[in-house]
Amino acid sequence: MAKELDFEQIKSAAEGYGKDMTAFLRAMISHPSESCEEGEVVACIKAEMEKLGFDKVEVDGLGNVIGWMGEGDK
Repeated sequence: MAKELDFEQIKSAAEGYGKDMTAFLRAMISHPSESCEEGEVVACIKAEMEKLGFDKVEVDGLGNVIGWMGEGDK
């Protein structure tokens, strides 16, 4: 049976990331990202994921940023 999560604990932890998330959002929207011209935003997201310590980060052939952490089931 799944462990029940404490919403207040999760909310409190999430609020601690508010400033970082705002800075990341501002960085993303500072780059033009019209269709087929998302390269700068993709690079911004990839760099942030690498900074956060993702085990592996790559961009697929369609421009999607994919990151992996750990070795658990997909």
